[in-house]
Amino acid sequence: MDSIIFQGNVIGMLMYIIPALMLFLFVINGLEDRLVERKLYLASGIGVVLGTIAQAIIFISGSHMYDIRTGYASMILVIPFILMMFMFAGVNLKTFKEEPAAPYYSAGYGLFFGGSVEFWNLLMTEDIYYDISSGDIFLITFFGLSTVLFLGGAGMWISYGIRNENGIRGTGRLAFLYVFLQYLYASGLEHVHYGKHDLYLIIACLIAFLVVSGALFHQGYLRLPKIAKNSNGN
Repeated sequence: MDSIIFQGNVIGMLMYIIPALMLFLFVINGLEDRLVERKLYLASGIGVVLGTIAQAIIFISGSHMYDIRTGYASMILVIPFILMMFMFAGVNLKTFKEEPAAPYYSAGYGLFFGGSVEFWNLLMTEDIYYDISSGDIFLITFFGLSTVLFLGGAGMWISYGIRNENGIRGTGRLAFLYVFLQYLYASGLEHVHYGKHDLYLIIACLIAFLVVSGALFHQGYLRLPKIAKNSNGN
């Protein structure tokens, strides 16, 4: 058990928390002095805390588990709405949404929220399926990394929606998009645990997940409000 927890912690830190930090630093690159430092830390910290709470609810409800009658239906249809409710709640906090630079803080919140969710997901997966192979862990980990990217992009898009007074509608659309991505992830899990699908099909699902997540994040990044970077000439 101890070795499983240690392995899960190491992989989770390397694949989720550190990439979340690096992506956040990329988003705010050159703007650190123009943003409120306290809110940068606050966005990251709240993301980790709410991500942990969201994942606890998912585990307690059993939505992440395979059911002999319904398969992964709960994972596909329930988890996206749990995550998006927490995403909207965090981005909609008064301390962030009223800032002109709200999408920057929201990106950090989404990235660390996703990093926290997937960190605990990987840890519990290794605990439940103690005989899982390294290759399968690798596959699950990269699906999780794509989720971190997706939620980072979702944070920015939810912020734009709130600014345009259609945050709930935008969050709902993201939830339905994530239903599709969860279907791809569930297909990967069926291969990992039950050998139901060809490996090449699962790799295609992973690539599709990554492309959609990357596109969402990239388009959100391109729409970030312009803030003059600090320079010697100001």
